[in-house]
Amino acid sequence: MSVNKELPFEPILVGGRSLADRLAQRTHPLVMATVDLVHRDVTFYRLLPDEALRNDVTTIVRRNLELFISMLRTGADLAPELLADISESARQRAQELVPLGEVLRAYHLAAGLWWETISEWAVPEDGVALARTGRLLNAYTAASTSAVLAGYGSDHATQTDEDSARRSLFVALSTGVDVDRVSDEVGIRLARLYWVVALHVERNDDESSTEVDTAVAERRKVRHLQRELDQVGRDKALGVLGSSGGAVLIPIVESEPAEGNWASSPQYLTLCRRLGDLEKVIGASTVAAVHIAAPVAVPAAVTQAREVLNVARKYGRTSGVVRLEDLAVEYQLTRPSAALPILADVLLPLESDSAVLETLESFIDSGFDRAATARQLHVHPNTVVYRLRKASSLTGLDLSSPKDLVRVTMALGARRAIGIEADASRT
Repeated sequence: MSVNKELPFEPILVGGRSLADRLAQRTHPLVMATVDLVHRDVTFYRLLPDEALRNDVTTIVRRNLELFISMLRTGADLAPELLADISESARQRAQELVPLGEVLRAYHLAAGLWWETISEWAVPEDGVALARTGRLLNAYTAASTSAVLAGYGSDHATQTDEDSARRSLFVALSTGVDVDRVSDEVGIRLARLYWVVALHVERNDDESSTEVDTAVAERRKVRHLQRELDQVGRDKALGVLGSSGGAVLIPIVESEPAEGNWASSPQYLTLCRRLGDLEKVIGASTVAAVHIAAPVAVPAAVTQAREVLNVARKYGRTSGVVRLEDLAVEYQLTRPSAALPILADVLLPLESDSAVLETLESFIDSGFDRAATARQLHVHPNTVVYRLRKASSLTGLDLSSPKDLVRVTMALGARRAIGIEADASRT
Protein backbone atom coordinates (compact mmCIF):
# COMPACT_ATOMS: atom_id res chain seq x y z
CA MET A 1 0.00 0.00 0.00
CA SER A 2 1.43 3.36 -0.94
CA VAL A 3 0.18 6.81 -0.08
CA ASN A 4 -0.59 9.38 -2.83
CA LYS A 5 2.23 11.88 -2.44
CA GLU A 6 0.24 14.64 -4.18
CA LEU A 7 -2.44 14.68 -1.49
CA PRO A 8 -1.96 15.08 2.28
CA PHE A 9 -2.93 12.03 4.33
CA GLU A 10 -6.24 12.62 6.04
CA PRO A 11 -6.17 11.48 9.70
CA ILE A 12 -8.43 8.55 10.50
CA LEU A 13 -11.11 9.44 13.04
CA VAL A 14 -12.94 6.73 14.97
CA GLY A 15 -15.60 7.70 17.43
CA GLY A 16 -14.87 11.32 16.59
CA ARG A 17 -11.23 11.14 17.72
CA SER A 18 -7.88 10.46 16.06
CA LEU A 19 -7.44 6.69 15.97
CA ALA A 20 -3.66 6.98 16.15
CA ASP A 21 -3.91 9.17 19.25
CA ARG A 22 -6.41 6.85 20.94
CA LEU A 23 -4.16 3.82 20.36
CA ALA A 24 -1.09 5.74 21.52
CA GLN A 25 -2.86 6.68 24.77
CA ARG A 26 -3.91 3.04 25.29
CA THR A 27 -0.55 1.54 24.30
CA HIS A 28 0.40 0.03 27.67
CA PRO A 29 -2.90 -1.76 28.51
CA LEU A 30 -3.26 -2.92 24.90
CA VAL A 31 0.29 -4.32 24.90
CA MET A 32 -0.40 -6.16 28.16
CA ALA A 33 -3.68 -7.54 26.81
CA THR A 34 -1.88 -8.72 23.67
CA VAL A 35 0.86 -10.46 25.65
CA ASP A 36 -1.77 -12.17 27.83
CA LEU A 37 -3.67 -13.35 24.73
CA VAL A 38 -0.56 -14.77 23.07
CA HIS A 39 0.52 -16.43 26.31
CA ARG A 40 -2.90 -18.06 26.69
CA ASP A 41 -3.61 -19.13 23.10
CA VAL A 42 -0.21 -20.05 21.58
CA THR A 43 1.22 -23.33 22.86
CA PHE A 44 4.90 -22.41 22.89
CA TYR A 45 4.39 -19.08 24.63
CA ARG A 46 2.67 -20.87 27.49
CA LEU A 47 6.00 -22.54 28.22
CA LEU A 48 7.96 -19.31 28.48
CA PRO A 49 9.15 -18.12 31.89
CA ASP A 50 7.66 -14.91 33.25
CA GLU A 51 10.93 -13.10 32.64
CA ALA A 52 10.75 -13.78 28.89
CA LEU A 53 7.15 -12.55 28.75
CA ARG A 54 7.98 -9.38 30.70
CA ASN A 55 10.99 -8.56 28.55
CA ASP A 56 11.38 -10.03 25.05
CA VAL A 57 7.72 -10.66 24.23
CA THR A 58 6.42 -7.41 25.73
CA THR A 59 9.12 -5.38 23.99
CA ILE A 60 8.40 -6.74 20.52
CA VAL A 61 4.61 -6.44 20.95
CA ARG A 62 5.07 -2.79 21.93
CA ARG A 63 7.33 -2.19 18.92
CA ASN A 64 4.76 -3.72 16.57
CA LEU A 65 1.94 -1.59 17.96
CA GLU A 66 4.09 1.54 17.61
CA LEU A 67 4.75 0.67 13.96
CA PHE A 68 1.04 0.19 13.28
CA ILE A 69 0.28 3.55 14.93
CA SER A 70 2.87 5.22 12.71
CA MET A 71 1.09 3.80 9.64
CA LEU A 72 -2.18 5.23 10.94
CA ARG A 73 -0.55 8.66 11.21
CA THR A 74 1.03 8.73 7.75
CA GLY A 75 -0.70 6.14 5.60
CA ALA A 76 2.73 5.19 4.27
CA ASP A 77 4.28 1.76 3.95
CA LEU A 78 6.82 0.82 6.60
CA ALA A 79 10.41 1.37 5.50
CA PRO A 80 12.59 -1.79 5.66
CA GLU A 81 14.83 -0.32 8.34
CA LEU A 82 11.82 0.14 10.63
CA LEU A 83 11.17 -3.61 10.45
CA ALA A 84 14.68 -4.57 11.59
CA ASP A 85 13.58 -5.13 15.20
CA ILE A 86 10.89 -7.58 14.06
CA SER A 87 13.35 -9.55 11.93
CA GLU A 88 15.88 -9.68 14.77
CA SER A 89 13.24 -10.88 17.23
CA ALA A 90 12.21 -13.59 14.76
CA ARG A 91 15.84 -14.60 14.29
CA GLN A 92 16.18 -15.10 18.05
CA ARG A 93 12.98 -17.16 18.16
CA ALA A 94 14.35 -19.37 15.38
CA GLN A 95 17.57 -19.92 17.34
CA GLU A 96 15.45 -20.87 20.35
CA LEU A 97 13.70 -23.53 18.25
CA VAL A 98 10.34 -21.77 18.29
CA PRO A 99 8.18 -23.15 15.45
CA LEU A 100 7.60 -20.53 12.76
CA GLY A 101 3.87 -21.24 12.75
CA GLU A 102 3.68 -20.37 16.45
CA VAL A 103 5.31 -16.98 15.86
CA LEU A 104 3.05 -16.15 12.92
CA ARG A 105 -0.02 -17.15 14.93
CA ALA A 106 1.06 -14.73 17.68
CA TYR A 107 1.26 -11.87 15.14
CA HIS A 108 -2.16 -12.62 13.71
CA LEU A 109 -3.72 -12.88 17.17
CA ALA A 110 -2.27 -9.46 18.00
CA ALA A 111 -3.71 -7.89 14.85
CA GLY A 112 -7.10 -9.45 15.59
CA LEU A 113 -7.16 -8.05 19.13
CA TRP A 114 -6.25 -4.57 17.91
CA TRP A 115 -9.04 -4.70 15.34
CA GLU A 116 -11.56 -5.74 18.01
CA THR A 117 -10.46 -2.83 20.19
CA ILE A 118 -10.81 -0.35 17.32
CA SER A 119 -14.24 -1.73 16.37
CA GLU A 120 -15.48 -1.19 19.93
CA TRP A 121 -14.64 2.52 19.63
CA ALA A 122 -16.47 2.96 16.32
CA VAL A 123 -19.88 4.53 15.82
CA PRO A 124 -22.28 3.84 12.92
CA GLU A 125 -20.86 6.76 10.90
CA ASP A 126 -17.33 5.30 10.90
CA GLY A 127 -17.76 2.86 8.01
CA VAL A 128 -15.29 4.63 5.71
CA ALA A 129 -12.79 5.12 8.55
CA LEU A 130 -12.96 1.44 9.44
CA ALA A 131 -12.42 0.45 5.81
CA ARG A 132 -9.29 2.65 5.65
CA THR A 133 -8.11 1.21 8.97
CA GLY A 134 -8.66 -2.34 7.73
CA ARG A 135 -6.54 -1.71 4.65
CA LEU A 136 -3.74 -0.29 6.79
CA LEU A 137 -3.95 -3.18 9.26
CA ASN A 138 -3.71 -5.66 6.37
CA ALA A 139 -0.68 -3.77 5.05
CA TYR A 140 0.93 -3.83 8.49
CA THR A 141 0.24 -7.59 8.85
CA ALA A 142 1.79 -8.30 5.46
CA ALA A 143 4.87 -6.21 6.29
CA SER A 144 5.38 -7.74 9.74
CA THR A 145 4.88 -11.26 8.36
CA SER A 146 7.51 -10.63 5.69
CA ALA A 147 9.89 -9.35 8.39
CA VAL A 148 9.33 -12.49 10.48
CA LEU A 149 10.01 -14.71 7.46
CA ALA A 150 13.17 -12.74 6.72
CA GLY A 151 14.30 -13.22 10.31
CA TYR A 152 13.84 -16.95 10.14
CA GLY A 153 15.42 -17.01 6.69
CA SER A 154 16.26 -19.94 4.51
CA ASP A 155 19.10 -20.99 6.79
CA HIS A 156 16.93 -21.22 9.89
CA ALA A 157 15.58 -24.69 10.42
CA THR A 158 11.85 -24.14 10.70
CA GLN A 159 10.65 -26.23 13.56
CA THR A 160 7.84 -28.70 13.31
CA ASP A 161 5.02 -29.60 15.65
CA GLU A 162 7.16 -32.55 16.71
CA ASP A 163 9.97 -30.22 17.80
CA SER A 164 7.53 -28.15 19.82
CA ALA A 165 6.10 -31.29 21.41
CA ARG A 166 9.53 -32.55 22.42
CA ARG A 167 10.42 -29.21 23.99
CA SER A 168 7.10 -29.09 25.86
CA LEU A 169 7.60 -32.54 27.35
CA PHE A 170 11.17 -31.68 28.39
CA VAL A 171 9.92 -28.60 30.26
CA ALA A 172 7.24 -30.66 32.01
CA LEU A 173 9.64 -33.46 33.00
CA SER A 174 12.45 -31.15 34.15
CA THR A 175 10.06 -29.13 36.34
CA GLY A 176 7.87 -32.02 37.46
CA VAL A 177 4.73 -30.06 36.51
CA ASP A 178 1.78 -31.61 34.61
CA VAL A 179 3.95 -34.40 33.19
CA ASP A 180 1.15 -36.86 32.41
CA ARG A 181 -1.12 -34.15 30.99
CA VAL A 182 1.59 -32.74 28.69
CA SER A 183 2.57 -36.25 27.60
CA ASP A 184 -1.03 -36.91 26.57
CA GLU A 185 -1.40 -33.51 24.87
CA VAL A 186 1.73 -33.78 22.73
CA GLY A 187 1.30 -37.47 21.97
CA ILE A 188 4.68 -38.64 23.29
CA ARG A 189 4.56 -41.52 25.75
CA LEU A 190 6.81 -41.40 28.78
CA ALA A 191 9.81 -43.68 28.92
CA ARG A 192 10.48 -45.92 31.91
CA LEU A 193 13.89 -44.32 32.30
CA TYR A 194 15.81 -41.41 30.77
CA TRP A 195 19.45 -40.62 30.26
CA VAL A 196 19.77 -37.15 31.78
CA VAL A 197 22.57 -35.31 29.98
CA ALA A 198 24.03 -31.89 30.81
CA LEU A 199 26.30 -30.83 27.98
CA HIS A 200 28.90 -28.11 27.43
CA VAL A 201 30.33 -27.47 23.96
CA GLU A 202 33.21 -25.16 23.14
CA ARG A 203 33.19 -22.81 20.15
CA ASN A 204 34.54 -24.21 16.90
CA ASP A 205 36.62 -22.52 14.21
CA ASP A 206 33.59 -21.55 12.12
CA GLU A 207 32.00 -19.69 15.03
CA SER A 208 35.20 -17.72 15.58
CA SER A 209 35.85 -16.95 11.90
CA THR A 210 35.23 -13.46 10.53
CA GLU A 211 34.46 -14.99 7.12
CA VAL A 212 31.58 -17.15 8.30
CA ASP A 213 28.09 -16.12 9.42
CA THR A 214 28.34 -16.93 13.12
CA ALA A 215 24.59 -17.51 13.45
CA VAL A 216 24.64 -20.06 10.64
CA ALA A 217 27.65 -21.84 12.15
CA GLU A 218 25.91 -22.02 15.52
CA ARG A 219 22.72 -23.41 14.03
CA ARG A 220 24.67 -26.07 12.11
CA LYS A 221 26.37 -27.14 15.31
CA VAL A 222 23.06 -27.38 17.15
CA ARG A 223 21.63 -29.55 14.38
CA HIS A 224 24.63 -31.89 14.65
CA LEU A 225 24.19 -32.07 18.42
CA GLN A 226 20.51 -32.91 18.09
CA ARG A 227 21.07 -35.51 15.38
CA GLU A 228 23.73 -37.41 17.32
CA LEU A 229 21.73 -37.44 20.54
CA ASP A 230 18.60 -38.57 18.69
CA GLN A 231 20.45 -41.72 17.65
CA VAL A 232 21.06 -42.93 21.21
CA GLY A 233 17.63 -43.70 22.67
CA ARG A 234 14.43 -45.46 21.78
CA ASP A 235 12.91 -42.19 20.64
CA LYS A 236 14.25 -38.76 19.79
CA ALA A 237 15.86 -36.75 22.58
CA LEU A 238 13.87 -34.18 24.53
CA GLY A 239 15.53 -30.97 25.50
CA VAL A 240 16.84 -27.49 24.93
CA LEU A 241 20.12 -27.22 23.05
CA GLY A 242 22.14 -24.20 22.01
CA SER A 243 25.53 -23.76 20.42
CA SER A 244 27.23 -23.99 23.84
CA GLY A 245 25.28 -27.10 24.91
CA GLY A 246 22.26 -27.50 27.15
CA ALA A 247 20.30 -30.29 28.77
CA VAL A 248 18.53 -33.25 27.16
CA LEU A 249 16.55 -36.30 28.20
CA ILE A 250 17.17 -39.41 26.11
CA PRO A 251 14.50 -42.13 26.37
CA ILE A 252 15.95 -45.52 27.31
CA VAL A 253 14.68 -48.70 25.67
CA GLU A 254 12.48 -50.77 27.96
CA SER A 255 14.99 -53.56 28.45
CA GLU A 256 17.92 -51.26 29.13
CA PRO A 257 19.36 -50.79 31.75
CA ALA A 258 18.73 -51.42 35.44
CA GLU A 259 18.81 -48.20 37.45
CA GLY A 260 21.54 -49.44 39.75
CA ASN A 261 23.80 -50.92 37.08
CA TRP A 262 23.86 -48.76 33.99
CA ALA A 263 27.43 -47.59 33.40
CA SER A 264 28.38 -50.78 31.55
CA SER A 265 25.16 -51.03 29.54
CA PRO A 266 25.40 -51.08 25.74
CA GLN A 267 23.24 -47.99 25.46
CA TYR A 268 25.46 -45.98 27.80
CA LEU A 269 28.50 -47.03 25.80
CA THR A 270 26.66 -45.93 22.65
CA LEU A 271 26.00 -42.56 24.26
CA CYS A 272 29.68 -42.17 25.12
CA ARG A 273 30.69 -43.14 21.59
CA ARG A 274 28.22 -40.73 20.00
CA LEU A 275 29.48 -37.87 22.12
CA GLY A 276 33.04 -38.77 21.20
CA ASP A 277 32.16 -38.82 17.50
CA LEU A 278 30.36 -35.53 17.96
CA GLU A 279 33.60 -33.74 18.76
CA LYS A 280 34.98 -34.75 15.36
CA VAL A 281 31.80 -33.76 13.52
CA ILE A 282 31.45 -30.27 15.01
CA GLY A 283 35.15 -29.60 15.51
CA ALA A 284 34.80 -28.60 19.15
CA SER A 285 35.52 -30.12 22.57
CA THR A 286 32.49 -31.54 24.33
CA VAL A 287 32.07 -32.53 27.97
CA ALA A 288 28.89 -34.11 29.30
CA ALA A 289 27.60 -35.14 32.71
CA VAL A 290 25.22 -38.09 32.62
CA HIS A 291 22.73 -39.49 35.11
CA ILE A 292 19.77 -41.85 34.87
CA ALA A 293 16.29 -41.27 36.22
CA ALA A 294 12.67 -42.35 36.10
CA PRO A 295 10.23 -39.55 35.09
CA VAL A 296 9.38 -38.64 38.69
CA ALA A 297 13.07 -38.17 39.53
CA VAL A 298 14.03 -36.15 36.44
CA PRO A 299 13.97 -32.65 38.08
CA ALA A 300 16.52 -33.68 40.72
CA ALA A 301 18.58 -35.57 38.13
CA VAL A 302 18.76 -32.54 35.81
CA THR A 303 19.96 -30.39 38.71
CA GLN A 304 22.56 -32.96 39.70
CA ALA A 305 23.82 -33.42 36.13
CA ARG A 306 24.30 -29.67 35.78
CA GLU A 307 26.15 -29.54 39.11
CA VAL A 308 28.43 -32.42 38.12
CA LEU A 309 29.13 -30.74 34.77
CA ASN A 310 30.03 -27.53 36.57
CA VAL A 311 32.40 -29.36 38.90
CA ALA A 312 33.98 -31.25 35.99
CA ARG A 313 34.70 -28.02 34.15
CA LYS A 314 36.09 -26.38 37.30
CA TYR A 315 38.47 -29.30 37.60
CA GLY A 316 39.69 -28.87 34.07
CA ARG A 317 37.60 -31.44 32.20
CA THR A 318 37.11 -30.24 28.61
CA SER A 319 36.13 -33.51 26.95
CA GLY A 320 34.44 -36.83 27.57
CA VAL A 321 31.54 -38.14 29.62
CA VAL A 322 31.47 -37.99 33.42
CA ARG A 323 29.20 -39.37 36.12
CA LEU A 324 28.84 -38.37 39.74
CA GLU A 325 30.69 -41.61 40.56
CA ASP A 326 33.68 -40.34 38.56
CA LEU A 327 33.86 -37.08 40.51
CA ALA A 328 32.47 -38.09 43.89
CA VAL A 329 35.41 -36.64 45.85
CA GLU A 330 35.54 -33.41 43.85
CA TYR A 331 31.78 -33.03 44.05
CA GLN A 332 31.76 -33.46 47.82
CA LEU A 333 34.64 -31.03 48.24
CA THR A 334 32.69 -28.38 46.39
CA ARG A 335 29.51 -28.61 48.49
CA PRO A 336 28.72 -25.50 50.54
CA SER A 337 29.75 -25.64 54.21
CA ALA A 338 31.12 -23.44 56.97
CA ALA A 339 34.51 -25.12 56.53
CA LEU A 340 34.91 -24.08 52.90
CA PRO A 341 36.41 -20.60 53.44
CA ILE A 342 38.69 -21.97 56.17
CA LEU A 343 40.02 -24.67 53.86
CA ALA A 344 40.31 -22.26 50.93
CA ASP A 345 42.43 -19.90 53.04
CA VAL A 346 45.11 -22.60 53.29
CA LEU A 347 46.17 -21.59 49.76
CA LEU A 348 45.84 -17.86 50.40
CA PRO A 349 49.64 -17.37 50.82
CA LEU A 350 50.11 -18.60 47.23
CA GLU A 351 48.06 -15.80 45.66
CA SER A 352 51.14 -13.59 45.66
CA ASP A 353 52.88 -16.04 43.31
CA SER A 354 50.57 -17.13 40.48
CA ALA A 355 53.17 -19.48 38.98
CA VAL A 356 53.48 -21.44 42.21
CA LEU A 357 49.69 -21.64 42.62
CA GLU A 358 49.24 -22.80 39.01
CA THR A 359 51.93 -25.44 39.46
CA LEU A 360 50.34 -26.76 42.64
CA GLU A 361 46.94 -26.99 40.94
CA SER A 362 48.40 -28.86 37.99
CA PHE A 363 50.31 -31.17 40.33
CA ILE A 364 47.14 -32.12 42.21
CA ASP A 365 45.04 -32.46 39.03
CA SER A 366 47.66 -34.76 37.48
CA GLY A 367 47.52 -37.14 40.43
CA PHE A 368 50.73 -35.79 42.01
CA ASP A 369 52.77 -36.54 38.89
CA ARG A 370 55.69 -34.10 38.62
CA ALA A 371 56.60 -35.13 35.07
CA ALA A 372 53.02 -34.69 33.84
CA THR A 373 52.87 -31.31 35.55
CA ALA A 374 56.03 -30.20 33.77
CA ARG A 375 54.64 -31.28 30.40
CA GLN A 376 51.35 -29.53 30.99
CA LEU A 377 53.01 -26.27 32.02
CA HIS A 378 55.80 -26.55 29.42
CA VAL A 379 58.52 -26.12 32.02
CA HIS A 380 61.54 -28.16 33.14
CA PRO A 381 60.83 -30.81 35.83
CA ASN A 382 63.30 -29.04 38.12
CA THR A 383 61.13 -25.93 37.87
CA VAL A 384 58.18 -27.96 39.14
CA VAL A 385 60.26 -29.27 42.06
CA TYR A 386 61.37 -25.73 42.95
CA ARG A 387 57.83 -24.32 42.84
CA LEU A 388 56.39 -27.15 44.93
CA ARG A 389 59.05 -26.56 47.58
CA LYS A 390 58.09 -22.90 47.59
CA ALA A 391 54.41 -23.88 47.96
CA SER A 392 55.33 -26.01 50.99
CA SER A 393 57.28 -23.12 52.49
CA LEU A 394 54.48 -20.60 52.00
CA THR A 395 51.66 -22.84 53.26
CA GLY A 396 53.55 -24.71 55.95
CA LEU A 397 52.40 -28.02 54.48
CA ASP A 398 54.76 -30.86 53.60
CA LEU A 399 53.78 -32.04 50.10
CA SER A 400 55.65 -35.29 50.66
CA SER A 401 53.32 -36.13 53.55
CA PRO A 402 50.15 -38.06 52.61
CA LYS A 403 48.24 -36.26 55.38
CA ASP A 404 49.25 -32.81 54.12
CA LEU A 405 48.56 -33.82 50.51
CA VAL A 406 44.99 -34.65 51.50
CA ARG A 407 44.67 -31.28 53.20
CA VAL A 408 46.02 -29.30 50.25
CA THR A 409 43.78 -31.26 47.89
CA MET A 410 40.77 -30.40 50.03
CA ALA A 411 41.92 -26.78 50.13
CA LEU A 412 41.99 -26.66 46.33
CA GLY A 413 38.52 -28.21 46.19
CA ALA A 414 37.22 -25.59 48.63
CA ARG A 415 38.83 -22.81 46.61
CA ARG A 416 37.11 -24.04 43.47
CA ALA A 417 33.81 -24.48 45.29
CA ILE A 418 33.88 -20.82 46.26
CA GLY A 419 34.58 -20.04 42.61
CA ILE A 420 31.55 -22.11 41.55
CA GLU A 421 29.34 -20.26 44.03
CA ALA A 422 30.63 -16.92 42.75
CA ASP A 423 29.93 -17.91 39.15
CA ALA A 424 26.41 -19.02 40.05
CA SER A 425 25.67 -15.72 41.79
CA ARG A 426 26.57 -13.84 38.64
CA THR A 427 24.25 -15.85 36.39
